[in-house]
Order: sequence, then C-alpha cells, then structure tokens
Amino acid sequence: MIRINLLPPEDRAKKREFHLPEMSTIYLVVGVAAFFIAVFTIGFMQHHKVSVLEKKISIATEESKALAPQLAKIKQITKEREEVDRRLNLITSLDKFRYFRVKLMSDISYKLPSNCWLTDITELSPNNFNIDGIAFNNFTVADMITNLESSPVFTHVDLRKAEKGEIKDREVMKFSLNANVMPQ
Repeated sequence: MIRINLLPPEDRAKKREFHLPEMSTIYLVVGVAAFFIAVFTIGFMQHHKVSVLEKKISIATEESKALAPQLAKIKQITKEREEVDRRLNLITSLDKFRYFRVKLMSDISYKLPSNCWLTDITELSPNNFNIDGIAFNNFTVADMITNLESSPVFTHVDLRKAEKGEIKDREVMKFSLNANVMPQ
C-alpha cells in the first residue's frame, strides 16, 4: 500500500537528522597524526623495555654460567657432608649400644638357673633373640623364663619349643626361647 502525505510541508512531522560538526581538514590531519605518534611512541617504549629485559637476561645467564662451577662444588660438599653425617650417626648409634650385647650376655648368665646350659644364642633382629639350651626338667626351663622376664633388659620371653632328648643315656629337656629385648 502506498501512503501519500497530503499535509503542507510546514505541518508535516520533521525527521531528526544528526549532523557532525564540520571539521576542517587540519583537525582531521592533526588527530590522525596524534594517533600515529601515540602508537609509534608506545611501540618504541615497548621495544626499549624488551631490549632492557633481554640485556638483563643475558647478564643473568652469564652470571649463572660463571657460578655453575661453584654451585657444583657446593652440591658436592653438601653430598659429602650428608655422607659424613650419616657415618657419624652410625658411629653414635654403635657407641650408644656398644655394651648392650655384653650386658645382655651377662644378664643371661646371672639369670641362668642351676642344671641349665645354653647351646646357642642367635640374634634374629636387633631387638629379638633366640636362646637354645638344655635342662634336666621342665621346672628348670620355667625358672629360666621367669628369671629372664624379671630382668629389665628382657621385655617378653616365649617358649618356642621344649622336647625330650637324651645325652649319654640321660634324659634331658631341650628348649628354645624367643626373647624380645630393650636396649638400655
């Protein structure tokens, strides 16, 4: 459908138009020039910052190359120090428990009842020993266990095996004990 406006031009609704203010060519050239100068200045400053950082990186690289032998020496000395510390700790622990086994054997000797003989003492671990022996009867083996448990060195004594045996036509009791010890 076609519309025709029959109102006189004065009464017709006027359309609003947006007009840019008139700029002279000089303002346009100055604006464009300012824009390019700003872009060039920012680019130059960034390029300068990059070159300064590259110089710092090259200086740091040279310093790290110069210090590399010293760092290697420090690492070697640290490794040697750790080895010496490990050895000193081992010596200290050996010295700390130097008389432990002597005291253990002495304690077993004093706690050994009469008519009881030891045939073997085996160290299963640093805190666990196996004691084998011979006695004339079960009561002597029980006395041995009770005596060892009363000692401050032994924490737990178990009878592993007790069996009859014979030595030169004499009946004996062969026994095996498992004893946990506490180093002092």
